[in-house]
Amino acid sequence: MSLSNSSDSEQMSFEGFLESCRAPTLLAELEDDDDIDDEDNDDDENEDDDYEEVMVSRSFLSFMVREDETYAPLIGGPGVKKRSWDDEYVLKRQFSALIPAFDPRPGRTNVNQTTDVEVTPPPEDPQQEISNTIEEAMITPGHSSRLALSLRAPNIPGVQDVEIELSNANWTIFHAVQELIQRIDFGVGTRQEKLRRIWEPTYTVIYKDAYGGEERLGSLSPSAPPLLAHRGSVVSPLTPTSSTACSVEDVLQLLRHLFVINTCSDETQSPLIGALDLDETVLGTEEFTSKKMTNKLVQQIQDPLVLASGALPPWCEELNTSCPFLFPFETRQLYFNCTSFGASRSIVWLQTQRDVSLERQRVTGISQRRDDTHEFRVGRLKHERVKVPRAGDKLLAWAKQVMLVHCDHKSILEVEFQGEEGTGLGPTLEFYALVAAELQRRDLGMWLCDDEEVDSQPPTLDLGEGTKPPGFYVRRSCGLFPAPLPQNSAACDRAVSNFWFLGVFLAKVLQDSRLVDLPFSNAFLKLVCQGDIQNNINERIGMPPRSCEDDPMISSIMSEESEKELELDPPKLYSEETKPWFAGILKETDLMQVDPVRGRFLRELRELANRKSRILHDPVLSPDAKLRQIESLALVTSHAGGGGGPVTRLEDLAITFTYLPSSSVYGYTHADLIPNGSDIDVTIENVEEYMDRLTNFCLQSGIARQIEAFRNGFCRVFALSKLRAFTPSEVRMMLCGDQNPQWTREDLLNYTEPKLGYTKER
Repeated sequence: MSLSNSSDSEQMSFEGFLESCRAPTLLAELEDDDDIDDEDNDDDENEDDDYEEVMVSRSFLSFMVREDETYAPLIGGPGVKKRSWDDEYVLKRQFSALIPAFDPRPGRTNVNQTTDVEVTPPPEDPQQEISNTIEEAMITPGHSSRLALSLRAPNIPGVQDVEIELSNANWTIFHAVQELIQRIDFGVGTRQEKLRRIWEPTYTVIYKDAYGGEERLGSLSPSAPPLLAHRGSVVSPLTPTSSTACSVEDVLQLLRHLFVINTCSDETQSPLIGALDLDETVLGTEEFTSKKMTNKLVQQIQDPLVLASGALPPWCEELNTSCPFLFPFETRQLYFNCTSFGASRSIVWLQTQRDVSLERQRVTGISQRRDDTHEFRVGRLKHERVKVPRAGDKLLAWAKQVMLVHCDHKSILEVEFQGEEGTGLGPTLEFYALVAAELQRRDLGMWLCDDEEVDSQPPTLDLGEGTKPPGFYVRRSCGLFPAPLPQNSAACDRAVSNFWFLGVFLAKVLQDSRLVDLPFSNAFLKLVCQGDIQNNINERIGMPPRSCEDDPMISSIMSEESEKELELDPPKLYSEETKPWFAGILKETDLMQVDPVRGRFLRELRELANRKSRILHDPVLSPDAKLRQIESLALVTSHAGGGGGPVTRLEDLAITFTYLPSSSVYGYTHADLIPNGSDIDVTIENVEEYMDRLTNFCLQSGIARQIEAFRNGFCRVFALSKLRAFTPSEVRMMLCGDQNPQWTREDLLNYTEPKLGYTKER
């Protein structure tokens, strides 16, 4: 692979150009979890350094400066030590989380798998200083100048060169080569024939200066479009061969519509579903599973070169996101585990799968194909150990410091308690359990709670930190949900810090395959999944959560009553630019689950507004009669058990446009839903606006900063979008495990291996 400039008439020297573009920093961003080694040492002398693996290019590192030297962006600036060009230098792919595989042969020196990491003690005032540190960690630094790379091939006489930009941070060189080879016209059209000639061309890396303030390579954008397939994959919009034929994308679109129709509940019914008048679910969700597509996906992730180089076909990610119903949960979880955590984890996952296969062959008596299994061991995952005190009042502050240090690391986190001899998995699992209990503390002000619920809790409660009094933890039957807070308050600032830490913590739980006991509500897990599967599919088929006017398929079959209901919907409160990324995911039914008292009151107000709407649209009544009937409307309240309650005029309740918190732990008495909301009474004329403002504050605007901080913290470990392929119940199982497992005789036989002379028969 060669390297060239995009302009032959460039006057600046190669070293000077790269130095002016801050190339060492920019090229380091192209590596997922790697550090580029600038020392030209022998591999045998650097076993303690980051493990070097696949060679991707050569003659590409002469501009690098040493890590212990200062750097000046100007040519000839102070502190810069130039390095001469070396044509024999080889740049190798490095994995910072991998160390060389264990060598059992006598006389061999092996690298210690566990290393100690120092963690700075938390400050005396953690509420202020740790929050500032987390705020700084949430800000992604920008660069004034960047290096743009592209790949050109085949450099063969008689064949036109093709060039593609290396702008996707998730691509490896091998992935880019695969993309490029399919665009070269060799005179043969089949994909397999092109792949057989993949090593014939000479691939040239083109570099140039990229000006502007674009996002850092590798940054995550929630609005980024899904991966689109090339080379005629199954998800590309193929052109039909005839006017009556349909493409594969058309078939997938039809399946999405059928899945939504089949699984849509009464609470989430759209006008399309209501028009079809379906009384019950016609098919089970397992009927949509494709065995052939499942086998094909498993076959793809079992290819070591493709998986380790991140060169999986785009349809794998696309179908997992847009059509997750095609694959069972076990297959989607398998794909998630082997593709979400970087190349280091993928390599170790492949080795683990091979070990399992060899163990099965040993148990069944099948002879192995090779005697030396060590040659297949690429490396081991590095374990990084931190030491924290067990003191309960400081544990959460220490845990925040640990996650601040380790959030960007791909190695396995181990925890050891100071003054104790225990090491390894046991103390680590205890650390996760204790931190999970700390995150449920009532005084943190993170979760929705009610002061009246304290009396209904047991006298004492122990979640691993000793016996605590009633009300110390937030314990709700509906689960944990973020408390709505004024977004410019000090209480919200503290909650933002805690939710950023929660995002990193849960991502580490998934990355290291841990389980924690955190009883999240179904509504919060829907936010973690960025909407359940039905919400995600609705986006793909053009079915917005609140309005269906732009969908021609829906509007063509909507009834006249549905059109009237859409006309009566209140206008949107916010423009598209100010809406958070999770807008439209949660609805009033979710509020009914997480806050039953407020949800029942909103339902009563909704019934009152519906009666008002029917009066206004009654063609028989005169305007004066409509006005008299509207003024006589009263609110019918209901008890928690569902029975009827007293009838009250809305004006007699003295409600204003404010949100009243359910607990004094949040530190505020009310929050205005509109400017000067405490001075504006809720009447029969503006009751619709009050309902929408209150619902929006509880499910969107009042938790916007908290959820955004959670997402930013989570994405420091891996992309939150990877969870879009799962339902809230599936994510709960991945985080907390099966809370009520049912063991059968077949399960015990499948997951039990007899030892010491015993067999499965006796």
